Amino acid sequence: MNGPKLHRTAEEIEQRIDAMAEELVDWVDVDTVVVGVLKGCLPFMADLVRRFTVPVEIDFLALSTFVPDSGRVRLTRDLSIDVTGRDVLLVEGVVDTGFRLDYLRRHLASHGAAEVRVCTLFDRADRRVLPIDLDHVGFDTGATFLVGFGLDHRGEFRNLPAVVEVDLTELDRGGSEMVDAVRNTGRADTRN
Repeated sequence: MNGPKLHRTAEEIEQRIDAMAEELVDWVDVDTVVVGVLKGCLPFMADLVRRFTVPVEIDFLALSTFVPDSGRVRLTRDLSIDVTGRDVLLVEGVVDTGFRLDYLRRHLASHGAAEVRVCTLFDRADRRVLPIDLDHVGFDTGATFLVGFGLDHRGEFRNLPAVVEVDLTELDRGGSEMVDAVRNTGRADTRN
């Protein structure tokens, strides 16, 4: 891969979120709790819940990993809403190995959730280690690494309106020129 590449435009993302909200219209009701996994879910979750026609409660969970891709995670923010007997829509920016998702599903079940559905903007099934079924997927992707629309690298690029595929080695070696190239790519489709 040579340099950053536009993976999904802001318009493509918006259209897919519209369709996902439509898929969920008969399942989401006033007792549903929408739980986002911080921080990558924020723009996606915000856009998704604004499309629901019924009021929903919103909460967040946050995890940190002990060792990347090890399956070992630590909960750093727990629920503040009681989900006992309630349906939960768990919202992720990207699902890949399945370790985090497996942990989160078990955690929500331990809190008494009636049903947990998973909604992710990007599914990297090619990296799946644990066989995890996803209920609502925005885009299947085989991209090596994505930034933008909530997804980051070392805290950068979350605010890009589009999603950009990057090579981490190139990004880490490229310095400020590469960072600028990623930013320009992620904003390119909004300049028209």
